[in-house]
Amino acid sequence: MNEELYISIIGEVFDGYTEVAYKGDPVYIKHFNIRDQRYLQKYFEKYKNIAIKKGILSQDEIEKNLEEEGLWGEKEQLEISNLEQDLIGLRATEKALFLPSEKRKTVEEIESKSRALNELILNKNKIIGKTADSYASARSQEEMLRYFLFKDKELSIPFLNDQDFSEIDDMDLVFFINCQSEISDRLCELNIQKSVLRPFFSMYISQCDNIKDFYGKAVVNLSVYQLKTVIFARMFFNIFQYVEDIPDNIRSDPERLLSYSEMKSSRNKKSSNIRDDSHGGALFGASEEDIRELSANPGNISLSRALKEHGGSLNMEQMMELAGL
Repeated sequence: MNEELYISIIGEVFDGYTEVAYKGDPVYIKHFNIRDQRYLQKYFEKYKNIAIKKGILSQDEIEKNLEEEGLWGEKEQLEISNLEQDLIGLRATEKALFLPSEKRKTVEEIESKSRALNELILNKNKIIGKTADSYASARSQEEMLRYFLFKDKELSIPFLNDQDFSEIDDMDLVFFINCQSEISDRLCELNIQKSVLRPFFSMYISQCDNIKDFYGKAVVNLSVYQLKTVIFARMFFNIFQYVEDIPDNIRSDPERLLSYSEMKSSRNKKSSNIRDDSHGGALFGASEEDIRELSANPGNISLSRALKEHGGSLNMEQMMELAGL
């Protein structure tokens, strides 16, 4: 991403809405907040009850029937839960790993378990089919859509009244649903993290301690994206305040910065065969291939020169700096 895009992301977050063009006219899509969650649940229950009255079974009822028939049960569900927990742990581990060989091995395991999980979920959905819950989820999101569309930047004039919404074309409905999906993708957590670490935001990062004062309105009125922005800003500000010797080349990279912070905080807590007096290919358990790959990076000083400069051994911080992390 270029700097302008990061600036636009922060601007969009501060506005609390996203402007889109619809048939030549601007439409302002309000960003989701905590109060919206209540209404979403309200409409979910409404349409779930409608579906049940039509004879559509709930997810729980269908799963119970499938278990009685031996088609799906606790064993399969436990397998899904275990894979989900494994993936959470593996993704956290992958972010904290330093050696390329270890990263590749972990990524391969993540991909393998992700395929297994997706296959199980797909199989489950095929067996279960349509439920009152899936019907309610789709209809409640459609119902809520009209409360996010406005004609003005102040978000005071609804774009659709009840009659407009009841008559809206399916293609237009899909258009707005896709817009919301695109907003969610663009304002994902990683993009917000990258934005608050950019130089243009540096003057604000230390001012996010008081959320209400920062935005000038009550916390309950803030969008999810506004809350995430200040939470991430505070998190990174604390890292900059309390984590020592952060390499300059990772200060704007949230994933590498978090990994470095985690490494620093856990280094003295873990028992490891990583030693400050390790030499050559044995550095931090590195293979010869790891050493070649780390030292081959043209943006870093050579491994041999680094070893010489540091008396023949490198600690973890020095190795991370050598690898450009």
